[in-house]
Amino acid sequence: MQSAAGWVGALHFGAGAGLMRYGGQSMAEGKRGALDDALRHGAVLIVGGAALGAAVLWLAAPALSERVFTVPGYYRSHGAWMIRAAAAGAVFASVTAWAGASLQGLHRFQWHSAAAVLQGTLIPFGVLSALAVGRGLGAAAAAFVAVNALVAVFGFYGVMRARLALSDHGGRIPFSAFAGYSIGFWPAALAQLVSGQLDRTFVASLRSMSEFTLYSVPASVLSRVQTLPATASAALVPVMGGLGAHEGPETAGRLYLRASRTLVGLILPVYALLFCLMPQFLSLWLGGKFGDTSVWPARLLVAAQAIALFSYLPASVATGRHNGYWYSVTYWVQALLCLALWPWMIPKWGLLGASLGSLIAQFASSALFVSFVHARLLSLSWLRFARETLPPASAGVAVLLALAWPLRVRVTGWLTFFALCAAAGACYTIVFWRLLPADDRRFLRSRLPI
Repeated sequence: MQSAAGWVGALHFGAGAGLMRYGGQSMAEGKRGALDDALRHGAVLIVGGAALGAAVLWLAAPALSERVFTVPGYYRSHGAWMIRAAAAGAVFASVTAWAGASLQGLHRFQWHSAAAVLQGTLIPFGVLSALAVGRGLGAAAAAFVAVNALVAVFGFYGVMRARLALSDHGGRIPFSAFAGYSIGFWPAALAQLVSGQLDRTFVASLRSMSEFTLYSVPASVLSRVQTLPATASAALVPVMGGLGAHEGPETAGRLYLRASRTLVGLILPVYALLFCLMPQFLSLWLGGKFGDTSVWPARLLVAAQAIALFSYLPASVATGRHNGYWYSVTYWVQALLCLALWPWMIPKWGLLGASLGSLIAQFASSALFVSFVHARLLSLSWLRFARETLPPASAGVAVLLALAWPLRVRVTGWLTFFALCAAAGACYTIVFWRLLPADDRRFLRSRLPI
């Protein structure tokens, strides 16, 4: 259901980028009329597109249940209901996506983060609760829809509350300008679905169903980790996107380096701990077989996510100072590389081949896109970026691994797992914080209320 909702939600036509840009611009100018135009245009594209896709999915549910998923006859009505629940949930999820982009543009970071956390935790909790009390998959599907609706109402209320802070009713944003800017980012979102979802399809078609389960379940769990950099960057992306073309590359470069140190420093230890403790994490979460077979495929997926971390802020720079077409081109490079590598690597190396193909494609596309932003928009060399961004986080990760790696064999349950994570994380935080420049510490306190 989550995957189906994701595909339906992809019919947003890139309007999230438009909401972040024009919403931030309207807030800076204090023009509620312009903001209302941006909110209305974004809703037409994001919610309207999802509603059209959901209608198609709803009508096609019986045929999909019978011919695509080959659900047995006595379960076919349940299968159709679950597909329709995915369609309904996708519409509510699109409202949450609209609200999230609007809240980022309006710099309401706490509301955006709260909505992201609610969506990421309440949906699986609601589904698991319905199953735990023995209500079956029908109730689980109903819980999926209900929780998505609840989060959508929360996000909508946050946007309406933020809107009241603007008193000037002037300003207009034509739909053609909004849509023309937004559409350049849409191909990137479609490419992300290809590279982020189709690996499981290839594994299912080229390997056994047991291998598909051993790959898809950890991959789905790890995809939730992407909520962390997305949430942390919520307070940083609008800062970079707000740099207009009138700002010089040196000014933009200094802010970019500072924000990069912050984002990398906050998220890199999470990936380091996952990489180090992956056997223990999978065994405790999913069972011993996952801990034996899925470790290195999952570790390579963690490495791919760590590489993708370096693309978040360049994307915001391109949003604010250029357009979405380079962003889309590089994501399609990643998607096409995946489509070329998976049919060759998966039959040859199994689950490891699927992860390795994703890692290679992620590295190539990120290097291309970040190089473009550094050279064309910021006049920033890779050497300066590495010298001024990586030392605090790298030193902290070295200390973290020095503690966690030899003690990983002592993990025997969730208590010792979290205790080791807490101890290693505390050591990392001390080293990272001490190596940060004083200006960065002040910046971190002001941008991220922690």
